[in-house]
Amino acid sequence: MVRAPAKSCPNLSRLFDDAEPSMIAAFLRMRVFDKLTWLADYHFEPDGADGDVPAAAMLREQQKDNLSSLETEAARIFTVSSDRGEFALDGLVRTKLAPERKHEFDIQRDSLARSFWAYLNEPMLFEAAENTLHLRLYRRYDRHYQTFMVEPDEGVSTDVEASALKGMLDDLRTRLDRGDGYEVDRFEIPAEGEEPTEVMYLVIHPERPASFRELHDDGQRTTTYFRPPGEIMIVHSPATGRVHVRAGTRRLRHDAAESFITKILEQELSSQPIDFQAYDIARFFHGFDLELPEFDDVSILRARVIRVDISIGNLANRLSVSTSLDEDIGQLISDQPGLERIFRNALAIRFVEIAVQYRRGGVDGERTLDFTLTDRNTTSLLSLHDPFERVLGHRLLRHWGILRDGRAPTPRESMAVLPALLALWNLGSDRINGAWLHERGVDVKTLLDLGFLVPSGWEGDDLIDDEDDFAEHVAKVVERPEGLELYSTDGQSSSAALPERYRVYRIRDGWVASHLREQLGKALDIAAMENIRPDLIALGDLEIDGSDVPLYLARRLEDERVRAAIDTELRARDKQGIGLVLQAGDAAGSCVAANVLARLADHILLEATEIAVDMTSLISAFRRNRSLAQGGAAVEFHKSGNGAGVLSVPGKGTIDIVGAQRVMVIDRLVQAYPTPMKTDDMVAGIGNQSLGNIFGQSLWSKLKADFLRSPKRGLWEIAT
Repeated sequence: MVRAPAKSCPNLSRLFDDAEPSMIAAFLRMRVFDKLTWLADYHFEPDGADGDVPAAAMLREQQKDNLSSLETEAARIFTVSSDRGEFALDGLVRTKLAPERKHEFDIQRDSLARSFWAYLNEPMLFEAAENTLHLRLYRRYDRHYQTFMVEPDEGVSTDVEASALKGMLDDLRTRLDRGDGYEVDRFEIPAEGEEPTEVMYLVIHPERPASFRELHDDGQRTTTYFRPPGEIMIVHSPATGRVHVRAGTRRLRHDAAESFITKILEQELSSQPIDFQAYDIARFFHGFDLELPEFDDVSILRARVIRVDISIGNLANRLSVSTSLDEDIGQLISDQPGLERIFRNALAIRFVEIAVQYRRGGVDGERTLDFTLTDRNTTSLLSLHDPFERVLGHRLLRHWGILRDGRAPTPRESMAVLPALLALWNLGSDRINGAWLHERGVDVKTLLDLGFLVPSGWEGDDLIDDEDDFAEHVAKVVERPEGLELYSTDGQSSSAALPERYRVYRIRDGWVASHLREQLGKALDIAAMENIRPDLIALGDLEIDGSDVPLYLARRLEDERVRAAIDTELRARDKQGIGLVLQAGDAAGSCVAANVLARLADHILLEATEIAVDMTSLISAFRRNRSLAQGGAAVEFHKSGNGAGVLSVPGKGTIDIVGAQRVMVIDRLVQAYPTPMKTDDMVAGIGNQSLGNIFGQSLWSKLKADFLRSPKRGLWEIAT
């Protein structure tokens, strides 16, 4: 059977047919093919080849498996010789190569020759062109890239200090801890259509050690250990303030972004989610009509859904209906007996395919754009090679209300959502339900648009009252196209009131915390903050009455364990003096660990156009409770029921006491003050327990350090 090289190795076959013999001869002798010992039989000298390539015989003589390595490399050359690849390569040559090398590139006879020349003579430049193509196709596809936000800069710097590049590599070396072998190269990428001018950094770094087994021609097998090179691509768009990073893992992308932003741009890394998009295909529950928009640069002739997949009964059961651009899929479904009812009762829209017939201004003929959307928030638009069609598809999705873009908050929006963000951050949770948001009057749509919340499905059930039995029953929550329904245990169902109460959202806690820090930094004029622990941030100092007052931001003080941990951290800083702790929540009390406690939301100027703190009321709150934070004028124990209280000791400050037995012991000591009390009397009726067991080691150590003392063995008193 005769082999067809043009089909089995199409790129290699074209390369042998179209490229210059001298380049092909150099191609076959490249080090990348050193292990292919059989290839030596096809090496040739281009002089006297007379336009013929003797090595082309290998396409008939060798198996496809043997030729696969050469075919892969040939495909790379042809990809960069395409229109978009040639544009990227030419732009990099103009900014990177010396004049004599540019001239050598320019005199090549065609785009294939220029691509081949770069592949052979400028491998790093060739790889940069490949990365540019990949970037502009997949930068918004989060399986490949992660995008970070920095301050925009209208001008693109022509150079970067060598010391800054070295600082970034040193920082990466420390973070990865994989030895030496780091290298970075910098390229300027020219603007293309709607794509701005960008600067690309290719960072080579050592990967973790790996091994491979090799079979030699004599049948011997060997194992070789080596350290493979890894590549990180960092692309900075100064005009938009975006930093796109491609690397093997999310952790590596974050490390690379932080190193680049802090060492090269000298800025702080933001947690703001950039370029996130949501494709809402649930709108097709209500019909498949697509309105034709009017654009200046293109005429939309027809736009129709040509395929739709739904889930029926449960998500594993799928039903698909497809047709052509000439048919109306909505009418087709209506004409089939029972099919419309099935679609109306579907659990979810899973997949949609849309076809758009259009005519582009200044271009003859009609064209068809075909793309798909899924319920996993993906679209095939991101893999289209034509940048005009990628942009056109997203313009149409925005026009139809299917696509929602994330955006940065305006100052007024930051002010409006601040109370909600404080409450979300105070929760310290990664999930929240719609009922919690609804009861607090939170503007969910704005939080979704700004990326603070992400939809994450529905609640599975709810508790409903049974008026006959005067009891609560579990009702299953089921999503239908016409709305949510509650199915009770006895099989009855009813429409759910306020369906949004049952929606579940994921909280982007990192973005919430980052935005709060940024806004508070502006409002309080704070240059540097310190993360003491996940629930406690040091905000610097605030000048009050001629003294520097330490300022803190805390959350989750309602949680006894968190409050105790924060108490410990703050007591370790008591030498800094009485501080002011701003809490994100509304925990009880006016003091914590000899510091004044204030609810931040009470001191926000809500009527301001951008975030602002009422410094007058904040300072008044500090002055009002400063004496109490120092312990007040007399020994007192302020109880909250039988299970909690606050002990105040002049000159010592205050301390929270939680637990019925602990409250009983401290109350007896305060009642006996200033007379010392026997240990047996303090624990009478509690059982045979030591004071250390009753209070726990941490709290007992705090009490002995500042609030209690033992004048003699077996006696205890309040220390004043």
